[in-house]
Amino acid sequence: MKIYKKVMACILTLMMFFAQMPVNVFAANQKNNIPLDIVLVLDVSGSMVDPITLTDSTKRITILKDSINQFIEGFAENNSKINQANKQSRISIIKFSGKIPDNADKIGNDTYQENRNTYNYTQIMSGFFTATNENKAKLEDVVNSISPAGATRSDYAMELALKQIKQSKNDESRKYAKRIVFFVTDGQPTTLSNFDDDVANKAITTSKEIKKDAEVYTFGMFSLTDPSITGHVGSGSWSNAEKFNAYMHGVSSNYPDAESYENLGTRAENSAYYMGAKSSNEATAIFNSVLNKLLSMTYAGADYTKVTEAKKRIPSDLTLYTDETVQALEDVLKDVKYDLDITQQDTVYGYADAINKAINQLKYKAADYTEVDKAIEKANKLNKDNYKDFSKVEDAIKTVVRSKNITEQDEVDAMAKAINDAIDALGFQLKIKYGSNGGTGTMANPTVELDKEFTFSKCEYVAPNGKHFKGWQVDNTVYKVGDKRVFTKDDQNKEIKAVWEEHTFDQKLKEVNGVSTLKDKATCTTNAIYYKSCACGQVSTTETFEDKDTKLGHEYTKQIKDAKYLKSQGSNCQEHDAYWYACSRCDVSAKDDENAQDKYYESAEVGNHVLSKDWNKDSNNHWHSCTVPGCNEVSDKGNHVYDQEVESSEYLATPATCMTPARYYKSCICGAKGTEAFAATGTHLGHAYIEVKNPQFLREKATNCKEHDTYWYVCSRCGKTSKTINKYYEDKDSKGEHISSDWIIDQQPTVAKEGSKHKECTVCKEVLETEKIAKLENVKTETKKEETASKKEIKVESKKAVTTGDNTNSIVPIVLLGISLLGIYMIVMKKCVR
Repeated sequence: MKIYKKVMACILTLMMFFAQMPVNVFAANQKNNIPLDIVLVLDVSGSMVDPITLTDSTKRITILKDSINQFIEGFAENNSKINQANKQSRISIIKFSGKIPDNADKIGNDTYQENRNTYNYTQIMSGFFTATNENKAKLEDVVNSISPAGATRSDYAMELALKQIKQSKNDESRKYAKRIVFFVTDGQPTTLSNFDDDVANKAITTSKEIKKDAEVYTFGMFSLTDPSITGHVGSGSWSNAEKFNAYMHGVSSNYPDAESYENLGTRAENSAYYMGAKSSNEATAIFNSVLNKLLSMTYAGADYTKVTEAKKRIPSDLTLYTDETVQALEDVLKDVKYDLDITQQDTVYGYADAINKAINQLKYKAADYTEVDKAIEKANKLNKDNYKDFSKVEDAIKTVVRSKNITEQDEVDAMAKAINDAIDALGFQLKIKYGSNGGTGTMANPTVELDKEFTFSKCEYVAPNGKHFKGWQVDNTVYKVGDKRVFTKDDQNKEIKAVWEEHTFDQKLKEVNGVSTLKDKATCTTNAIYYKSCACGQVSTTETFEDKDTKLGHEYTKQIKDAKYLKSQGSNCQEHDAYWYACSRCDVSAKDDENAQDKYYESAEVGNHVLSKDWNKDSNNHWHSCTVPGCNEVSDKGNHVYDQEVESSEYLATPATCMTPARYYKSCICGAKGTEAFAATGTHLGHAYIEVKNPQFLREKATNCKEHDTYWYVCSRCGKTSKTINKYYEDKDSKGEHISSDWIIDQQPTVAKEGSKHKECTVCKEVLETEKIAKLENVKTETKKEETASKKEIKVESKKAVTTGDNTNSIVPIVLLGISLLGIYMIVMKKCVR
């Protein structure tokens, strides 16, 4: 007890010391403070009520509670200085002892019974909780509620810790939080009492998953605790100390890849995540150390690698670029802050992106196009029509690109030189052109060599309507085709103009220049017509002449079997059709020519058969016969097909009944009757119900005098009743029996007079029976007096029974109730004091 008091005094002294320290002891400033998500995994096994060691009598659970509450106090103090919730630290508490509850998500401090013993569940006691000076008592109450009992199932504890770490990782608001698992135990991992390999190794493999996202600290309060032991030394069996300490190392972040306590893997460099204490003072000191370490954690600086890489891209000579784009780059560089931490990494990436963008947007100064503009101006002053080939000058101008920058000045100078070189290479070209002077069509302009003789060629223009070509006119002179002339520079752009004169169509020729002038050929009844022509060879399109005696006359030799040429039609299958011949040239019918009435012929076709309207038939087939004498032709002959459904008496198979329709034999289209029958839908007769008052048709007897017997109807044809359709009728002549009541008193009897009573029907109220009631006998006066006195006594006793205000008997229960309550209170108080 004295040692416990000393521990408490030490803790209080430290708390006062921490309270007086400046804020930056716990966090350098809000900006760099790392929010922590801490999962406290606490051993609540039965051994936690034992002293920490044989030399220190302080109970382990006492040290645990005091240390964890000190932990909570420190974080509450720090959180109270931070305004933003996502930058405050949170604590979750998990106790471990026995099994996990059926509902693993249940938060609480629950126990269970097994073999008459009480055990703690391995359970989340508190989800992530942000402790401040105002609410820290809630979390401290959770810690103070711990009552040790049970085994040490650390494997279950680490499963719940992994669940909490994943929850923190998936919380977007805790993106930059650092995750910590603080595992505290006082002994071996067990299912009951001894070191259990499965429990230890499952805790280690689960911790391996946790270490991917969190740092795991382990703390041992145990006589075997010794962080310097990391495994088995020598030969033989592992000692308990070797097992325990290797297990604590494996759970901690000292060995990130540990698979089991026997296979820890490689230790992390400069790692010290496993701690142990064998006294209350050591425990207090270690918890203080861990608390100060966690509270003083700051963010790592942001990564400026991309900024450095971007700056390396800046060109060495910025004088080549426009002042505006260079200034924009300098402004971006001035905005870069080099003291940001990892939570502001996106901002640092933004700096790099901005520098790269400004570099990409650097714009070279424009090249000097003065010489190019001078060369183009020189070319524009020239008349390109005066030169043989001006295209090279135009091509040189087209190749000018105006977007070149200062680094491409040589290319711009080459553009100016190319234009000037093309101008210097130009050769003069004499240009003479043709003029149609009203003609149509086109002629390519002639190639005329300067100061050399030119020969006038054939005219290729189409003459204006009604005219023909006369010659070529230059200035005031008209030249014929084949004439010659010399052109000089003074003739540049002169026109060789076509000269036209009017046609005279007075020639009657059937052919001009080997081409026929025929307008219309001769026909059977008309002469041939030709166009007149001009002496120049032009043929008129309107003026014509007739070639006498060229008409051909009709030739009736052509056979055309068409209604237009029909002379007569065969009236039946024994007569042939007769047709008029047609002209072999114009298809005119001989019918219309009075000189050709003998020009007709008989065709091979005969008239139609005259078929009978009625069918002829035998047992297998049916057909229509031709009625023309001498013709034995038949038509539509075929086998009987019995697919006709004709409802006629001649095809009746079975007549209709009440419930079934009539059936008829199917027939052929020719009327032959088949053997297959069909049902004529809707032809059944239906029942003809009538009233028959016969006991066998009784539906229900009347139950009283106001009801009638009911009967089913009976079909007059088949004798079926209407029971299936629940249709019936009442027999109005029948009537049910009266239902008698009990005796009803009409007049009570007296000493002086008889009474009366009757029975009546309960349905219709008809009186069924009446009787007299005998007079009453005379009773003695004394008897009446005794009865009267007896009645008075009964009334007096009754009045006494209901009298109120006498509470003599109620005091005893009240006193007994008070004594009982006092006894219960004393028992409860006694237990509380214990």
